[in-house]
Amino acid sequence: MYHGKDIEVSFDLDICVHIAECLRGQRQVFQLNRRPWILPDAASADEVSDVVQRCPSGALLDRRLDGGPQEDPDGATTITAIRDGPLLVSGKVEVRHEDGTVETLPRATLCRCGESKHKPFCDNQHIAAGFEAPGIPFRIHLSPVRPRLSEPISKEEDPRGQN
Repeated sequence: MYHGKDIEVSFDLDICVHIAECLRGQRQVFQLNRRPWILPDAASADEVSDVVQRCPSGALLDRRLDGGPQEDPDGATTITAIRDGPLLVSGKVEVRHEDGTVETLPRATLCRCGESKHKPFCDNQHIAAGFEAPGIPFRIHLSPVRPRLSEPISKEEDPRGQN
């Protein structure tokens, strides 16, 4: 958890697809080579929340401390197939894990190639597998944090490290 005065941001590497919306959004807030890599007070809570909500995987989430609007996952759930890639799901996404636990997210990128090592979440294995399927075009800009296209990044390799 990355604590700021007006907003807190959490990050879950296991569901991150490294599209880098955060790195392109507020560079003063999100920087790979700085510790901590997220500084929530480096921009307004509205600006930070806007970037967090552009994260398609739900790896970034925020909690407003300033009374500002929280992301509302109770709206309609939408599923969008990405050409040659995952399913982008937004709304109230309930993921039931093998151990029976249920995780509720406002956004998720779900595997449809069958190759992910983090099922049901996408880990970009569709790129290495050459997966082809219909869907809307979506340009995926993998961030420089992912050292190899052929496999997901491990927590040990993640340059963001711990808080």
